[in-house]
Amino acid sequence: MLINPWIHDFAAYNLWIEPVGMLTLAAALSENGYGVTVVDCLAPHPGMLRPRPDGSGKFLKTVIPKPAAVAMVPRRYGRYGLPLEPFKAALAAAPRPDLVLVASGMTYWYPGVVEAIQQVRAQWGAVPVALGGIYATLCPDHARQYSGANEILVGPAVEAALRLADQVTGSRSEPERYQAPSAWPPPAHELAPRPFAGLITSWGCPYRCTYCASHRLHPDFVQREPAVVVAEIGACLARGVRHLAFYDDALLLHAEHHLVPILREVIDRGWQVSFHTPNGLHAGAITPSVALWMRQAGFVTVRLSLETIDPARQRHTGGKVTLDQFEQAVWNLRAAGFRAGELGAYILAGLPDQPLSEVEETVRFVHRCGVQAKLALFSPIPGTPDGDRALPPQTDPLWHNDTVYPYRLGEEYVQELQRIKQLVKEGNERLKRQTGDA
Repeated sequence: MLINPWIHDFAAYNLWIEPVGMLTLAAALSENGYGVTVVDCLAPHPGMLRPRPDGSGKFLKTVIPKPAAVAMVPRRYGRYGLPLEPFKAALAAAPRPDLVLVASGMTYWYPGVVEAIQQVRAQWGAVPVALGGIYATLCPDHARQYSGANEILVGPAVEAALRLADQVTGSRSEPERYQAPSAWPPPAHELAPRPFAGLITSWGCPYRCTYCASHRLHPDFVQREPAVVVAEIGACLARGVRHLAFYDDALLLHAEHHLVPILREVIDRGWQVSFHTPNGLHAGAITPSVALWMRQAGFVTVRLSLETIDPARQRHTGGKVTLDQFEQAVWNLRAAGFRAGELGAYILAGLPDQPLSEVEETVRFVHRCGVQAKLALFSPIPGTPDGDRALPPQTDPLWHNDTVYPYRLGEEYVQELQRIKQLVKEGNERLKRQTGDA
């Protein structure tokens, strides 16, 4: 059994969230003869909120008590996703598994992981439970102490999970086939159907931004063969899914040899697809030709990584973008036919030693470029230079939460941040009304 647990948080929005890693593991297990049951707390279920046509939207929220570590935050805490009783019913209806594999998302969502494993124990007692994913990889010691899992799988875990399954069941599969990510099968999207699907065309990232843990999750940068990605897109369309969200951290790297061949096939086959990029794109790679391929292939949601307009901070945090590159990317995208409502730029707020005046200047710059501002609050991720500067290593992962962290900086900071959020909202609404302007 594979379980994608709830999100426990103050806020959560379904921006095309799918447990692609877990579904990749499900596909590998199936390839090796294992029967697989998936319980996905974040997939649409009867009685839950209806998503938007593209599949994004609000999760159903059940208010629950706040953990003591974050009791000072004046907001309601909740369990997002499948209600508890239907989850228990799904466990009760399933055959007793030989092994339960639990996925994990953000480090500060770990209370949902703990609750899911507690329910597994209540249903099946001492069944072996293994935990993998982001929280397990970034906070393995915390996970070993508090999650309740028997095994913690750190990093890319397809091979390790297969070896564990063989060990538990006495079966013999071929885990060594999956050492390289390029050998992993496409995710089994059909086991947890949604109105959309997540696409990963590459793993890892060659950049080393000081606030990002991508290289800890996938140490190497590996791109899939374009033909394999095209086949996955075709399989999604055959199931009636036409909204596809790219999860890559570096989607546009070597675009002429990677993304462009994929998009060319989509266009040549006449596929009607809507592509979304919830992860920020590297502006320096958006040439006029790349922008045109994106438009013709069906990109409808485009997010650019900017983070800040301060040149020194741009260089210090990773050097992946300059203002000139950003402005040129916007020009190329607008020339290709993208409208203001389809373009957004991520702006970071709360980096160590970053004044909010810099955030406000960045918001105003982005709006002047005719692009919607997408404020991304800093999350101090352990094992990253900025995360380790912001918080001691042994801090409760609940403090990694981007909603919680501003409260460490004081009430005045929180109020000023709220003013900037209002500035973002007003500017974005103004741009939406002007959508279509040159």
